[in-house]
Amino acid sequence: MKACVSLMKALVDKGPGKKEVGDHPKPVIAAPGDAIVKISKTTICGTDRHILQGDVATCKPGCILGHEGVRVVEEIGTV
Repeated sequence: MKACVSLMKALVDKGPGKKEVGDHPKPVIAAPGDAIVKISKTTICGTDRHILQGDVATCKPGCILGHEGVRVVEEIGTV
């Protein structure tokens, strides 16, 4: 029997001038200091725009973009 994986939508850089919105596994708590936040509204920032244009050599295709957002803490690890 296959395990059920919970999914979320994400904007992914696919290389200069290319992007894709797709389903990706939701994160899980892996360490005591971790937190999971639910994004209710988000947008890309200036750095994300440079990544989408291919101007950030250290960012390889596959990077999930959009960290400027309104968040709600859903779960925290034990501290």
